[in-house]
Amino acid sequence: MEPFREGDTFTTFSNLVNTIKAEILALENEYVLKASRSELEAYYVEKVMLDPLVLHSDQYYILSQSGTQIDVSYDSNRFVPRGEQVFVRGTELEIAIPFEGDPILWRVRASTFSLSGYPSIDVRSGIVVLKIAFPDDSAEPVALKSQIDHKIQSLQDAVANLRLDVDAHNSSAPQVIKGTLSSKIASAQATLGAVAALGIPVKRRDQPLTYAVPTIRRVSPIMPRVATEPYRSEPSLEQQEYEHILAVIRSMSLVIERTPTIFASLDEETIRNHFLIQLNGHYEGAATGETFNASGKTDILIRVENRNIFIAECKFWRGPKYFGEAIDQLLSYLAWRDTKCALLIFNKSKDTSAVKVKMHDLMRSRSEYKKTLLHDPVADSRYVLVKESDPGREIFVTTQVYDFPG
Repeated sequence: MEPFREGDTFTTFSNLVNTIKAEILALENEYVLKASRSELEAYYVEKVMLDPLVLHSDQYYILSQSGTQIDVSYDSNRFVPRGEQVFVRGTELEIAIPFEGDPILWRVRASTFSLSGYPSIDVRSGIVVLKIAFPDDSAEPVALKSQIDHKIQSLQDAVANLRLDVDAHNSSAPQVIKGTLSSKIASAQATLGAVAALGIPVKRRDQPLTYAVPTIRRVSPIMPRVATEPYRSEPSLEQQEYEHILAVIRSMSLVIERTPTIFASLDEETIRNHFLIQLNGHYEGAATGETFNASGKTDILIRVENRNIFIAECKFWRGPKYFGEAIDQLLSYLAWRDTKCALLIFNKSKDTSAVKVKMHDLMRSRSEYKKTLLHDPVADSRYVLVKESDPGREIFVTTQVYDFPG
């Protein structure tokens, strides 16, 4: 094939983005509202991303060598009668150069390219192949090596130019996709809200709608699963309030760090009660009780319609196994969509930074893990989890680690 001849990067990449945008806009409204936004973003962002070509020009090798006939009719160093076509015995080499990246990019012209063209290549699995032929009776190793190097350098230059275009695409395309998804979700919410406002009963199909996953370029994420029940709007804790709650908790934890002798002998339940006092000092309790309540031994929670919408767990660091059990406990309590929660870990050991690293690794290794929203080695970390048993329902978990007097 003649490389970099079947379109330019601007048109090709724009078509890819527009295709993914059209897929998002064509999704069923209820599916979009029931699916995990993090999973949808991951799926479509992965589809729009491109793997840039990497040509390992320092690792090329001879793939095959075979005899052939060479046309020397126009060789100025030979005497060939005018009008005659003369062939001599020659050798053809197949030079293989390993590469990585999306093979389709070998067909696309970069925004910066050579007007002199590029050598013909054969794109195979993980390699591109150049063919070089020369007469056996006049083989010149130095000139032949120079010819091979020149062709490979030409391809290397093209790959470098392509990389700039791919990097620019990979930087901008995800934001376009996320924006399209946000618009689709907003549109779906408005549409279903308008239908619900009609007050007309809807007779649903016996079976839930199914969605065919479109053909994909390469191995990519699986289309997110959703629950079979009809979508309904649920209470959610505003992000601003979530941040304020965490700030109050953080302030109380700093009090513990700064007055260690007062808290050194306290257990998890007693520590929890100190947090409850601070939190209820910032929020007005309901008529039947405080806004923040205790449940069990270590829970700090907010309940709406008898279900938890925010929950925090106060735990001492006792190793990875105990931390994993704390996450399991937390996930078992959460029921509403867009639930926000926190794990407050009090560390009696001397190496808090090492504990944070272990916690971060453990969160990312969870089967429910979908995304890291924030990871600060010296402050909070935040993650999005989705339980296999509750597809589409996102759980936001903030982890905080504090030194505790031992």
